[in-house]
Amino acid sequence: HKKLLKQIKEFETQGDDITQKIFDEVDKSFITPFDREDMNELTASLDSVLDSINSIAQRIRFYRPKKIPAEFKDFGKLILDGCEQMHSAVKELKNLRKQNKILKSCRKMTEIESIADDVYHTIISGIFKKEKNAIELIKQKEIVENLERTTDRIEDVSDILKTIFLKMA
Repeated sequence: HKKLLKQIKEFETQGDDITQKIFDEVDKSFITPFDREDMNELTASLDSVLDSINSIAQRIRFYRPKKIPAEFKDFGKLILDGCEQMHSAVKELKNLRKQNKILKSCRKMTEIESIADDVYHTIISGIFKKEKNAIELIKQKEIVENLERTTDRIEDVSDILKTIFLKMA
């Protein structure tokens, strides 16, 4: 458990370092594959996903909920799927002519966020029905809100990618 939290924090820190390097390189580059502002926005958005995942891990670490509902795993799977789609899309950015692959990943990210909204409402409803301890309820509610917010950040990445391709069309 602690090992996993440490790994998440390390990835988040690496992400911050990479984000800064990208910002520095874009600043120095005369020619970029697409608009500088879009590159910066995409980079910041990707970093926000990492920050959000780290935020979930830290809340679990510091809040120490007595139990984590099994449904939280559903959210974890959605976030993992969303990150895999982000990875697929970003990997294809080197070949901007293959927009279909990127746009397919974008559609999947949007679908994931939509599913996550439904899962969120189901979990929140369940927490308020089942949890009698007010402090535990607050802990679980905060964690699930951050899980849902992470899927929103994933959809933000999709929206930025789609904007980039609309500008290029």
